[in-house]
This record gives sequence, C-alpha cells and structure tokens, in this order.
Amino acid sequence: MADFRRWFTVLAVIALMAFAASAQVGVAASGGSANSAFACNATAAGTPQLRPEGFTELVGDIVISCTGGQDMQVGAIIPTTNITVYLTGPSAITSRYMSSNGASDALLIIDDAGSGLNTGAVTGASGYGPAASQVLCTTAAQQTTGGSACPAYVGKDASGNYEVAVTTSTTTAGAGVASANVYQGKIGYFGAASVTFYAVPVLPPATTGVTRTYRITNVRVPVVGLTGGTFTAILSTNGPTALPVSGTAINVGVVGNLSKAGIKTVSTAFQQCVGIPVTTPKVTANLIFTEGFATAFKTRVVPGGAVNQIPGNSSGNQQYFAEATNTSAPYNQNIPGGLYGGFAQNSESGFVFPALSTSTASGNYVAGLADYGTRLKAVFTNVPSGLTLYVSVTSTGTVASGSAPAVIGGTSVIPYAVLVAAGSGEANADNSPTATFTPIASTGTGSDGLGVVALAPNSAGQYVAVWEVTNSNPSATDTLTFSAYIAYTPQSTSGAVGSPTYYGLPITDLPPGGPVNNVQLSLAPEPGGGTFSAGTLQGTLLPIPRFTLSPPTNGRFTTINLCQTTLLYPFVTGAAGFDTGIAVANTSWDPWKTTNQTGSCTLNAYGVTVATAGNTPIQTVIGGCDTVSNPIAGTNCFPIVPAGQVQSVMASAVLTNFQGYVIATCNFQFAHGYAAVTDLGLRNLWSSYLALELNDAALGAYSRGTSNGGVQGVETLAH
Repeated sequence: MADFRRWFTVLAVIALMAFAASAQVGVAASGGSANSAFACNATAAGTPQLRPEGFTELVGDIVISCTGGQDMQVGAIIPTTNITVYLTGPSAITSRYMSSNGASDALLIIDDAGSGLNTGAVTGASGYGPAASQVLCTTAAQQTTGGSACPAYVGKDASGNYEVAVTTSTTTAGAGVASANVYQGKIGYFGAASVTFYAVPVLPPATTGVTRTYRITNVRVPVVGLTGGTFTAILSTNGPTALPVSGTAINVGVVGNLSKAGIKTVSTAFQQCVGIPVTTPKVTANLIFTEGFATAFKTRVVPGGAVNQIPGNSSGNQQYFAEATNTSAPYNQNIPGGLYGGFAQNSESGFVFPALSTSTASGNYVAGLADYGTRLKAVFTNVPSGLTLYVSVTSTGTVASGSAPAVIGGTSVIPYAVLVAAGSGEANADNSPTATFTPIASTGTGSDGLGVVALAPNSAGQYVAVWEVTNSNPSATDTLTFSAYIAYTPQSTSGAVGSPTYYGLPITDLPPGGPVNNVQLSLAPEPGGGTFSAGTLQGTLLPIPRFTLSPPTNGRFTTINLCQTTLLYPFVTGAAGFDTGIAVANTSWDPWKTTNQTGSCTLNAYGVTVATAGNTPIQTVIGGCDTVSNPIAGTNCFPIVPAGQVQSVMASAVLTNFQGYVIATCNFQFAHGYAAVTDLGLRNLWSSYLALELNDAALGAYSRGTSNGGVQGVETLAH
C-alpha cells in the first residue's frame, strides 16, 4: 500500500455543469508576478440529485484548482503524483471498465484541455492549456516506469512568459508539443470504491492570476437501496510530488426521490362475448411514469437540433452515437466542464471521449457515452388466452394534446419517449453500443388514434414493452404516459363442463382464485430483463444506465367479464302445498345474428324455511350445473341453457319449504325469466309473472351486458 501523505475531502457532485473559474486557466496574463506559495483547493462542479433506483449514477466533476508555486528549470522532467479518489457511501465505482483490469472511462483532465475557454491569455499561449488538443495517457502508459510512456517536460510557450508541459526536453520557447492532458483512471487498486490516476504531472502555474486545474469526471456510483443521505469524496495524493490540497469534507451527491409509476385502468370493463377487432384495439389501461425529481428522466446525450433527430424524421437521420461525438458547438459533449447546451443534467452520458474506446463482441464502447437514455418498462403477465395485447409506440399525453416535439430527440423540452423494445424486453439489437437508434414503427392505430404495436410473449410467457426518453424538461417534474390496448374475437364453447374455457375466451375472472392479469412498471434496464445481474457492479458489458427493480409498481391492466344477465324473481315458494316453476330463456340466438352463448344460472335465494315450529331465515345458493360436483339437473343445480333454449326447475326440488325471492345470475346475455306459482292442483290456483332484470353496476360491479341496457341500479321489467 502506498504511503499516503496527504488526505482531504472534496466535493464531487453529478451535474455536468460548467466549472468556469474566474482565474485564468493554464495560461499567463501580461504583467503577472511569479513565485508565490503553491496551493491547491478542491471543489465540486455542482450538487446533483442521484436516483435511488440507479446502479450507474454520475457524481459531479471534482475540480482541483492550483495557484502559485516556483518556476521550474526549463527542459527538466516535471514531477508526478498519483491521485486517488475514494467515495464513501457506495459499495463500488461503476464507471465502465475499458479493460478487464479495472482501467475505466473515469478521466482526469488537465487545464480543461479542448474547452477553448476565453481566458484573456496572451496569444503566445495558444496550443497549450484550454487551447490544447485532448491527448490521452492510458492507465497502462501511466504505470510504466516513472510514467515514461507519457513524458512531460518543462517548456515555454511562444511568448516565453509561461511554463507549459511538453513531450520532449527543449529550452526553445514555443518549440514543444503539448504533453498528455487526459489521464485514464483505474478502479479498485485501493478498494472497489476507489479510482486512481497515476503519474499525473504537477507543474505549478507560478504566475500570479493563473490557475492550473485537474478535473476528475465520469465517476459513476450505485445508489440502489439508499433512501436518503449524501456521498463524500476523499482524495489522496502520493508520489515524487504531492499536490498541496486543502479542504474539508463536503457532499458529493444527494440521494433523490424514487420515480413513481402508476396504472390507471379504463372505467368500463369489457365483456367476453363482445369482441374488439384488431383493426381498432381499445385502450384498456394507462401506464404512467413520473420523475422523482426534475432531472430523473434523461436523454442519452445532450440534444442538438437537427443532428439529434430520430431516424424517420424528414429533416434528419442521425443516430445517438453521432450526436454524442458531434464536434459542432454548442451541441457537442466533449468539452470538459461545458454546459452542453444547458441540458447536461438531463443526459445519461458524461464527458464523451472518442479517443478512449474498447472493442468487444457487442460493439465499440466509447468512454463516457451511455448505451441509451432512461428507459421505462412494462412487463405484462397472466395475459388471458385469446387476447391480443398492444401498446402505444410513443408517450400519449403530449401527442393527444397536439404538443409533441417538432423534432423528436431535439432541443424541445416537451417530455417524450418512443418504443424501442417489445416482446423480448430490453435485450435486443438496440443495445449494441454502435447500433443505430431505431424506434419500433407502429403497425396499426388504437382507439385513441395513436400508433400501436402488438406484443408477443417471450420465453417466460411475459409480454414486455420498453420506451426510451428522447426529450425531457430539466426544469420540471415530467410525467410520461403510455397506453395499453386489447383486441379479441369471442370463441364458442370449447372447454369441458366446469372448466373456465367452457364459456369461451378470453375471460379474466375465471377460475375464481386463479392468477390475475398484471402489469409491472419500472425503470430499465433492470435485472429481470436478463441484460445484467444485480450482484455484478463492475465490468465492460454491463449496460449504462441500469436500474434496480425495487420497488416496482404492479396492477391489473384489464377486466373482461363473463357476459351475464341478472334476473329477480320477487316471489318464489315451495312450501305449504305450493310450488313455483322458475324458467330461464336464452335468447342469444336470434335473427340479428347475436353471438350464440351458452351458460348456466346460479340461483341466490333470500327468504325463510317454512316449518310448523316457526320460520327460519335462510340464504341458499343453488349453483349452475357446470359449477357443482355430481350435478343432477333440476335437483341440485340449475341446468345449462344453450342458445335458443329454455330450462327450468321447480322450487320444491331445489329449495325445499322455501318462501321468499330469488336472484338468478346467468352466464350469458339476453336471458329472460318467467315464473309460475301453483297450488299443485288442490284448488286449481295459478299465477305467473316475468322476472325483473337487474343492473348491478351501481352496486360497484361491472356492467353485465343486460339485454335492455337498463339504467344503472334500477330494476327494469324484462321484455
């Protein structure tokens, strides 16, 4: 273990907001004085909120700013130091491994090279500091003897007023080539939550009013399982020269709120016997995702106008990879500390550095570039047989209101997302780091006018849809809503008597106590999609970003009831020498080509048992013959009623000594009831009536498809 001689804490927080020091960076101003005390101070570029669902949350850039110091001998080797960052709180740093030995895409950038900041410097400093090209020193090069693979010597800029770092020993002003200024970090040498930059040259700025900076960026951490609190970064330096850094413990990130998801089912249930054509599938549920804080939903990279559009738009056909590495200001994302067009907090990517990449079987990974934007996932299970399930190909709320972004994926802050994976989940070709971002095109139109795609089950029987955020508003809490749709064709009776399929398909409420259809909402990718294991935090192929499944939102996404008719027989008796015939006609076979339906009726008796010793209140249920064991039609159950037929029972056979009223629930539409009361011929008395039809929707049940469409909660005379 190295002999750590200096420790201090630094603020390191997420947002890729600009750190624009008021002092000049890496260049000299005219008239400056030299040889003041060499001192450094560590600060943070911002204090972000981190998503508690995230495994790869970006903490903010750590910026070490140094002033003063002594001039060094021109032509001499610049002393170096090792800089290690420790993060307290997370179990590991989850920046992408660019090789298996822990060399990562976490970077240290000297003097914000490549930023082109207007420092007011003398023109002779051109080509150094912020004006220098970004030159990489890999971890392997840093760890050569004395860091000789990335040589740094004291040189002079063209004006001769300022010392700069050059690749060869020379005393000629302006003759040297700027040395490496981007250093790759290695994770894990001092623990999984540490990253080290080796052999970093320490050249004091010396001249008064000039600042040398060391920016540490692209550091990611897992926040999963944390519900509050902050992170702290601790820096250690050692080597021939240790940076004289001062500072106290400061926050490096704040754990934000969980994003919320909700399921809103349409208010009216569907009926099994009334089909929905595949040409116009109907909305069955709204799937709603809401940010936990204003910057929780992020695009893959900073949006950039026409170059940021999704394929298929008339004015652009660029992929996200091209957007991220675009060098046309202000939409590029390779300026250290840049505001990135003001969208930095809403980008899953960090500082994108194409010079550092790694090639794998999956594709070429570029340092700092996320694999995709925030993804929102719906997993449907227990989908009823015979049902076709659809989802909208875009978020619905903004489209329905006519305010969709003019350029999808552009600079509009209207929240928007598009379908990128369906059926199999997020493990699809779109995950390749170099694949063109191609949303799934609609194959039809839903009842709300939006484009839809039918889902197919994966090997586990799940129906999965994944949408990716393409536009978001960093100043507001965004809500994105998607629609789920269904279509089905009613099937004729096909199952065995007593089985759920006896009634035809689909049905979501049979058998009683069976599995209920469900949709689970979460951020994506998550471990259940098969793209990564929650227990593996570090590596190259692990997707960025990635999230935990906890706590997911679950709920029923559709209700399809049996087609039923409820009949009231207001007076039924089978006592004291009387009897009642209870008849039900199934008129679902008619000249109007109504769907033929077959089912039975359950008789619910409310009244008393008449006896010489007094009446006893009872509530007796006589099931249909397809719902009871050992059925004997007309004795212990009500017969099955095929379409176009009439079945009946005698009260004396099924309700011994009963007197009261009976509510019959029949598992088909267009049921009509008739009852006849007689004294069994003793006095030749006979009375008959039509049953009343009940609509029970007002009692909290779903509409049962009454034959006359009666008013909710009102008894209406059957006809």
